[in-house]
Amino acid sequence: MTPRRFRAAGSLLAFLFAATPAVAQMALPATQRGVPVGPASADPIALSLADAVARGLERNLAIILEQQHLASTESANREAMSALLPHLSGSVRQVRQVVSTAAFGFDFPGLPSLVGPFDLFDARLGVSTALFDARAIGGLKGSRALTRAGRADVREMREAVALAVGVLYLQTEADEARVASARAQVDTADALVRLADDQRTAGLVAGVDVLRQQVQLQSARARLIDAENVRDKRKITLARAIGLPAGQAFTLTDTPHFVPTPPLTTDEAVNEALANRRDLAAAQARLEAARALRGAERAGTLPSVHVDADVGGIGRSTSAIDRTWSVTASLHVPIFEGGATQARTARATADLRAREAELADLTNGVRYEVEAALLDIKATDASVAVADAARALSQQELEQARDRFRAGVASSLELVQAQESVAASAEQYITSVYAHAAATGALVRALGQVETYFVAWVGGQQ
Repeated sequence: MTPRRFRAAGSLLAFLFAATPAVAQMALPATQRGVPVGPASADPIALSLADAVARGLERNLAIILEQQHLASTESANREAMSALLPHLSGSVRQVRQVVSTAAFGFDFPGLPSLVGPFDLFDARLGVSTALFDARAIGGLKGSRALTRAGRADVREMREAVALAVGVLYLQTEADEARVASARAQVDTADALVRLADDQRTAGLVAGVDVLRQQVQLQSARARLIDAENVRDKRKITLARAIGLPAGQAFTLTDTPHFVPTPPLTTDEAVNEALANRRDLAAAQARLEAARALRGAERAGTLPSVHVDADVGGIGRSTSAIDRTWSVTASLHVPIFEGGATQARTARATADLRAREAELADLTNGVRYEVEAALLDIKATDASVAVADAARALSQQELEQARDRFRAGVASSLELVQAQESVAASAEQYITSVYAHAAATGALVRALGQVETYFVAWVGGQQ
């Protein structure tokens, strides 16, 4: 396929996916979907960053699905345990029958070929248990380890959801700041249009200077429309992620601002991450499960011992019964199973090797993730300082350009350039503050401490 055809096919696929609601619904990650509780209220609700994270942890679909997966894993663990526990059963039979003696080989002279009809009543209580079954014991150990992994997965998903919701809230904060900045730019552009018109009336500037300012005003209005649209759509995404009912209005109570990240050395961060990362705990538990399950498959060649016993009464009727009982001990020794045990062991060994590789990669990757997050923190710290200085300088530039234009010593072109500088520096500052907060989120995620640190470290209300 040529590059042009490849791009065309990609564009067609993108159009089809965008135009198909069902596909778009499926493509939305579970961390951005929530389960609402109750109807929407008429009044907007006030939503802080801490509130949003708390709602997400309670109602986000990803956590609910992970909790149900854990419930399924725990059920499998109970099922594995049942193989080693006594099984108790009861039975009651009432039989009326005719027996053919000839069918059993009894053909003595004078013996009737049919006996009966006669009644038989049998009531019995039976118990069966494994005294020793190495494969079942290994399976139980593996199941318990998988349950521990499932619990760690739930905690890990809580970390992921807390960060996903927190980042959505921060993005919405940044969008609100962009809307406020765009409104301020519209107000400034409108005031400068009036100033330019006054200057033209006074004969100090040409009509083209007024036109430039009018064009600038329309550009500012277009930016405001776009900023409001982006913000409103982001609020919809945030509302769904935290499980708000459809149509529920809300306002953000936190405002974006720069908060320095607490100092942390690489070694301190790595040690904290190794102690708290739930994905590491889950991977370790899965490795233990894989070892136990391989041991269970290897134990398939070992003998197993079971005991079966029953006690009850048997007779012609319920009023004439005799008490009977039996105890059976059985030893099962596998001799040849056509290579089934070896095949299961090989499959379990392959799974064990995969789990070992996954854990080694995760453990080794902790330092990389921590170092990358700390580098981002350092870079965004500097970016915020630069953007803040640029914002102040661009505002001074605009004020001086306005004064020069009012004095008739500069054209509107200089004024337009100053307005563009203000808009660009405002966007740069908003972006850098959000980037720093996002880098902080990546750091606490690398530490495995999103629920503990995130809200406080990005400056959210406690």
